[in-house]
Amino acid sequence: MKITGTMRIKAALRGEKLDRVPYSFWTHLPLIDLDPVRLAEETYRFYKTYDLDFIKNMPNGMFSIEDFGCVSDYAKVPHGGVAEIVKYGIESPDDWTRLVEPDVTDGALGRELDSLELLLDKVKGEAPVVVTIFTPLTTASKLCGPLMLKHIKQYPEQVKAGLELITRVTVNFAKEALRRGCAGVFCANQMATYSQLTEEEYIQFGVPYDKQVLNSISNDSWFNILHIHGTDIMHKLLIDYPVHAFNWHIWETAPSVSEFIKLVPDKTIVGGLQRFHITNGRMEDLRHEIKEVSGLVNNNKLILAPGCVIRYPVRQAVLEELTGEIIRSTGTVAEK
Repeated sequence: MKITGTMRIKAALRGEKLDRVPYSFWTHLPLIDLDPVRLAEETYRFYKTYDLDFIKNMPNGMFSIEDFGCVSDYAKVPHGGVAEIVKYGIESPDDWTRLVEPDVTDGALGRELDSLELLLDKVKGEAPVVVTIFTPLTTASKLCGPLMLKHIKQYPEQVKAGLELITRVTVNFAKEALRRGCAGVFCANQMATYSQLTEEEYIQFGVPYDKQVLNSISNDSWFNILHIHGTDIMHKLLIDYPVHAFNWHIWETAPSVSEFIKLVPDKTIVGGLQRFHITNGRMEDLRHEIKEVSGLVNNNKLILAPGCVIRYPVRQAVLEELTGEIIRSTGTVAEK
């Protein structure tokens, strides 16, 4: 019987032994990611090329704010840069209360859902597909850019009104993706870091809205991942979130793998590979990371993956070599 990615991921979540440690990669697909058909086709091709065990869909990073009036410039993405917002959806404090709730089946959100449906039809359940969503405060920050901190401090009630609407939209979008066949969400949190906010601010403006989103989908999903972006992260505020797995910039910031296992022994770790080592083709470093993280996570609750999106240029030869290394070196790990 062929062992599928779905079987490996379910085994990893249960902490069971299988033939090898499961793995996945993801990157951006600039310009392609604005075309739902091409995005589904290229995502499926990426999955098949590297025989991934789960698929994180690869939308452009600004899809959650397009329907709120934001305009982005993606010109730097193919060269290893990031998208830049050229028109914000929030320009004054009162704009938070003027946000119009979009229909998630239309516009940019509908585009992503249509692409997911095409992708799911191709995958046919062989591997779980997780839909990328952003925490409400992450979306809010993208909506107003440099005004975010000022508005939180000076206009908290207006910001909360906006967060309530953004939360509803995020829930509706996630539920629709699950209804169409996704196994769960890849919930990206770009604000739970001390470089952005204080703990008190995140407890007030982040935690309740994050949990509302995740609690709303917990009964309809089986593979939800929380991605904690950046360094100096507030991981202790997030460890009780209702998700199955955590992804963060392992080796670049606390917590260490050992510390995380002590804090949350029942959760699965998704990560262990530094994304810039992949971009730069540093195979010796990647071999060391595979060995180290596999040795630390000795209860099989590990899915090897980058700590964040792999930046351009994405070199096929590097990913092929990395795939081969994971398959060769982790079979014995799974037998622990």
